[in-house]
Amino acid sequence: MHVAICDDNGADRKQMERLLKRESDRRAQTTGTLYVDSFGNVDALLSNALMYDVFYVDMCQTPGVEVRDVIEALAKTGSKAPVVLCCSKINYREQTFPENVFFLDKAIKVAELSESIDRALEIKNAAPSVIELRDEEDTIYVTDDEILYAVAKGRAIEVTLTGGRTKILRTDLYNLYSGWSAKHNCFLPPAGHFLLNCRHIKKLGLLNAEMSDGKKFLLSHTSHEYAKLILENLQSS
Repeated sequence: MHVAICDDNGADRKQMERLLKRESDRRAQTTGTLYVDSFGNVDALLSNALMYDVFYVDMCQTPGVEVRDVIEALAKTGSKAPVVLCCSKINYREQTFPENVFFLDKAIKVAELSESIDRALEIKNAAPSVIELRDEEDTIYVTDDEILYAVAKGRAIEVTLTGGRTKILRTDLYNLYSGWSAKHNCFLPPAGHFLLNCRHIKKLGLLNAEMSDGKKFLLSHTSHEYAKLILENLQSS
């Protein structure tokens, strides 16, 4: 589980780091290690916000910055992870926030911190599993339903997503399939130069698959039979 601290009080930030390190040690054999990153300003926090499963935030010493700004900025990155507001000089409970925002009082009590981690883990485990798409410029996280297909383009792979989006990855189809299929049962193994998401097959013909965006791919007999099997399994699940 990946945890981010964003606190403009250096002493409080270091104390939270120590508490989370001890919490991680206690959970090593049960719910798993906590990987903690600590930030003193919002810009640094937002640089890769989608990798985190929970945020612990208190911004009460930086002029012009309010926690509401942090929460709105996180939402714009696409993050749906819970935000735990740590109440110190400001009692954030007196304000109105989105439903993914919870509260923790400073000085932090170990039992309450542990309870907040349990709550974040429940949310993480209930959320759809996401797939990381990383290129040279940035990283995005998508659900398997957002991926239509991937096509080899020279030494790169062009991944087509819902909404007409595309992402160019420096990898190969077999590495993609190996990573994606480990947790997602909707992908057809690479056939030549492409990899299809069977969730988005609109029509399976005798020799081709028509995707939800209208693009068609020729299939071998083996790929055709495998696609039929995957579609049957998806429909029955």
